[in-house]
Amino acid sequence: MSFESLTGLNVPTFYGPRTALEGMGGHIKTEGAKKQAVLEFSGTNINDGVMDSKVILPANCLVVAAYVDVEEAAAMGGTTPTILVGTNGSEVTNGFVISEAQGEAAGVYDVSGTLTGTFAAGLLTDTEVSVTLGGTTPTITDAGRYKVVIEYVQVTK
Repeated sequence: MSFESLTGLNVPTFYGPRTALEGMGGHIKTEGAKKQAVLEFSGTNINDGVMDSKVILPANCLVVAAYVDVEEAAAMGGTTPTILVGTNGSEVTNGFVISEAQGEAAGVYDVSGTLTGTFAAGLLTDTEVSVTLGGTTPTITDAGRYKVVIEYVQVTK
């Protein structure tokens, strides 16, 4: 089935049966300065390039940590394949990396050490987060279920 957004509220309506993991994303309500954004996706979402919801990190925030929960592993191919999560269109230089070993093994991983570019220095504008593959001729099977938590501090409104 399909999504439609006719209400003008920027909230899509879905008609038909839904699968458990469809490239969803959003923010977790927290108290205090630290906030969290969550992005859930599968190998299918990466291959199709379709994410049903967008995660937008606000302007004037600093990403302080990133974690990935590999709920179901996928097989990755190519030379040094990786999953890149970051600024839409420049994930390779502005974001963080899920390695092949992490993407192919169920578990929870702290990927904060791979923060690069604006994700390490601070976001000056609202930034849409997306997912793509990195490496030389990378591939991923449609299997695989991933949940990414991005922890950030928003200094100003």
